[in-house]
Amino acid sequence: MSGRAPKESTMETISSYMQQDHVLIDGIAERAAAAAAARDWTAFARDGAEFLQRLRRHIQVEERLLFPAFELRTGMTTAGPSVQTRVEHEQMAPILQQMEAALAARDATGFQLSTKALFDILVPHNQKEEQMMYPMLDEAVGAEAGALLAQAREMAS
Repeated sequence: MSGRAPKESTMETISSYMQQDHVLIDGIAERAAAAAAARDWTAFARDGAEFLQRLRRHIQVEERLLFPAFELRTGMTTAGPSVQTRVEHEQMAPILQQMEAALAARDATGFQLSTKALFDILVPHNQKEEQMMYPMLDEAVGAEAGALLAQAREMAS
C-alpha cells in the first residue's frame, strides 16, 4: 500500500458540464440584474444580452442534442423527464421575450420583474435537471457521453 488516497476520476460528465453551465448562466443573470438596478445601461445591455443568449443556447443543447439522445436510448418519448423539461422550456419562452423587450427599451423594472418570473420557473427546473434528468442521461448514454459532450461544447461555442 502506498498510503496515497485513490485518484478520483476526472472524467467530465454531462451532469457536471451542464451544472457548470447553470452556474455560469446564473452569474450572468445576477450581473444583469445588478446593472439594471444601478441603471448602468452599458453593463445592462451587455450582461442582459449575454444572459439571454447563453440560456437559449443551453436550452438548444438540451432539446436538439441531449434529450433526443436520452429518448433514443430509453424510449421515453411521450412521458418522462425530458418531456416535462421541454414543457418548462416552453413556459420560459414568452418570459425570455419580455426580458428581451425590456432590455431593448432600457426598462430596468420590466427586466427585473421578468427575471423574477423566469427564476420562479428556472430554479426548480434546474434542480430537477441536476437531480434527475442529467444523472439519468449520463446513465443512459454511458460510454457515448464523451462524444455528446464534444458536440455540446461545439454547439455552445
